[in-house]
Amino acid sequence: MEFWKLQGSGNDFVIIDDRENSLENFLKEKGLSKEEFVKKVCAFHTGVGADGLILIKNPDNPENDFKWEFFNSDGSVAEMCGNGSRCAVRFAYEKGIAGKNVKFETLAGVIRAEVLNKRVIKVQLTPPTEPQEKTLRTKEGDIRGFFINTGVPHFVVPVEDVEKINVIKLGRELRFHEEFQPKGTNVNFIQPVSGDTIKIRTYERGVESETLACGTGATASAIVSYISGLVKKKPVKVITKSGEELIIDFSENLKEVYLTGSVYKTFEGILSEEILEY
Repeated sequence: MEFWKLQGSGNDFVIIDDRENSLENFLKEKGLSKEEFVKKVCAFHTGVGADGLILIKNPDNPENDFKWEFFNSDGSVAEMCGNGSRCAVRFAYEKGIAGKNVKFETLAGVIRAEVLNKRVIKVQLTPPTEPQEKTLRTKEGDIRGFFINTGVPHFVVPVEDVEKINVIKLGRELRFHEEFQPKGTNVNFIQPVSGDTIKIRTYERGVESETLACGTGATASAIVSYISGLVKKKPVKVITKSGEELIIDFSENLKEVYLTGSVYKTFEGILSEEILEY
């Protein structure tokens, strides 16, 4: 089975063209669920290794270019993924599934995107919720942050120095905090570094670890930073853990939100059936 692996700001994804339902039929023959398949493919060392897996499907509405099914590396389904959407758009563009102006269907709604050049993709995300300030009790003490949904839920925590934060420990506690049950939340720690730039580190739900980048998390953090006065100008530049920069722009009423960044194809290949045996 053919696949591509692409990454945006270090957030990496396996992408498979399943418009002919070849994977669906294969899994039925093998008696495997999609969750099991995703876990095996995304596993590091024994699989391809990735933060998530994307299936490109035929759209429900023929006016759109395609529909995706998005899975975190643990096999769970996510409504939206900012960096994953940029990777999916480049894949669709290079495969001739879509042109430079793209519309595709997600659980969060129809996403519009533009291929600025082969390696730079701009996506318009669905309108977020208004940020809600919350103070949560944790083992580390009271943590003040902002809850916002940018297609998926995020808790954004301003800190003085993101490099000193134990993202795994504190991120996991906040991710599973009773305030966000039953689905939990992604967690972002942010630090302003100039009037229009922040640094970010993210604990990502579904990956259950720190990731090198998170598009919806960068978007949530940029919006929170601007609304709370941590930055004074937009678009907001977000420096991810990978060191790459994402550009987030949005209207004052948050009805229009844009995420722009680079996408790189790391390799393409063919999955062996032996990957399912381990």
